Amino acid sequence: MSGTDGLSDKSLERAALFVTALLAGGLFWLSPRLPMTDLPQLAGQVAIGHDLMLGASKWQSLLYFNYFTPYLLGYAVALVFSFLLPVSIALKLVLTLAYYGFVAACVGLRRHLGGDRRLDWLFVPGYFGFAYLLGFYTFLVAAPLGVLFVLQARRYAQRPALVPGIVLVLAGLAVFLSHGLVFLFTGGIGFLFLALGVERSSRSWAALTARLLPYIVLGVLCLAYLRLGLRLEANTWGDLPAVFWGWNIFRLKYLLMPMGILKADWDSGLLVGLMLCAPVVLGSRLNWHPRSWRGAAALVPFATFAAAYLLLPLHVFAANTTHIYPRLVIFFLPFYALLFRARSGVEAAGQPAHRYLSALWLPLLCWSFLAIQASRSIAFAREQAAFDDVLAATEPGYRALGLILSDESPAFRNFSIYRNFPSWYQAEKQGLVDPNFAHLGPQVVRFRAAERDPFEQIPDTRRIDWERLDSIGYRYYFVRSEHPVPATYFAQGKCAPTLLKASGDWSVYENVHCHAPAGGGARH
Repeated sequence: MSGTDGLSDKSLERAALFVTALLAGGLFWLSPRLPMTDLPQLAGQVAIGHDLMLGASKWQSLLYFNYFTPYLLGYAVALVFSFLLPVSIALKLVLTLAYYGFVAACVGLRRHLGGDRRLDWLFVPGYFGFAYLLGFYTFLVAAPLGVLFVLQARRYAQRPALVPGIVLVLAGLAVFLSHGLVFLFTGGIGFLFLALGVERSSRSWAALTARLLPYIVLGVLCLAYLRLGLRLEANTWGDLPAVFWGWNIFRLKYLLMPMGILKADWDSGLLVGLMLCAPVVLGSRLNWHPRSWRGAAALVPFATFAAAYLLLPLHVFAANTTHIYPRLVIFFLPFYALLFRARSGVEAAGQPAHRYLSALWLPLLCWSFLAIQASRSIAFAREQAAFDDVLAATEPGYRALGLILSDESPAFRNFSIYRNFPSWYQAEKQGLVDPNFAHLGPQVVRFRAAERDPFEQIPDTRRIDWERLDSIGYRYYFVRSEHPVPATYFAQGKCAPTLLKASGDWSVYENVHCHAPAGGGARH
């Protein structure tokens, strides 16, 4: 193969990767509402936050804007866009930009660590995994910032000077204001970079303190939040244990099927398994220079991921934080790719028979993955049309309750996708929907202390205590059920709701006799 042919092949491969990543961002736009479990709640937060900032919210007496939260940056960007676009479009735009930023940041980190550019295809699919399906919006927005922080941390470890240190602190602050877990995870990677770069001649206390100063500043910031912010948050999980470790087969499952959620997704599992074989197919070698510990820098991100994934708990209920280690899988394929570098030209020249097979291995796998996700998104768009029908039958500005008896989406193979779907009434029609994340910290919109959460734990929607909910004053009840709702499901009497609209698995009931007035919080 001539040098000209090699350059042409490289340019073609780079162009194909660029177009593929560009089209992958289109997955966010294939359905009117994204197949992300928690996103409707976050859309409702943005919508009410928008009105609170304008002083125009119907729920001003019940809610306030919480600025002291590490979720602030992701919400702030969406809020800015919400002044120009509908909330659902604003969130899609932020997620699309975050996805492109994630892929670009991973490419930048790979270049800096001398990884194999042919493995850049592994940066394309992982974003659409567990965190995406669960709808962890702020975590997804923080992910590209976390990778950029890792890149800057490596640069600082190589040259710990004043300006790189200031840039590192600013990058860490951006990550902290986006998501605390990403901040801690990427901060650990950066600290290990620094530890590997310390020379024996500079191990005096003064030299070490100077090098550690950016991390000391960021550590003080973290401790301040732990000291002040978490004290303001009540444990909303009742009698559940403070920490739940979740030592079971799911730890292995999320690695084998990172695009699945709580159930087997053999399509993505097979594709991910084949993607993990790419370094062997491409003839890559371990990206490690064994002459010094600093030569192991490319191993640090994946080693940190592996340690965090194996050792961290599943839930920390005491801090209102759940699904900790599964969401880190977003970094699995990218950091795995960093473990490898291309062989030298002399070594690679000995494999001409496999050149085309190896060149097409990852592109075909990524295209297959994107095709599967696109087909599921299009099917989901058709499936959610029934919700549009019942939503259109409601009037804006009332309080509503979501009663999800069946939350699985057959179209997207996700059994929790509809759990928070009624919150789109809050996002699109200025209502207020329970269950509501405003009862949880650290959200940007919070209920005032006097307003109690009617669902202090995840409710059993099949057995509702109607007497307990009687004083809240719901006008609408959004119900999703694969089977007809029994006539005895709702409380009987003069306040019994009546069916307003039914479509597919969705129905909305209206409390026409005893509902609260628009903007009200109690029944009259």
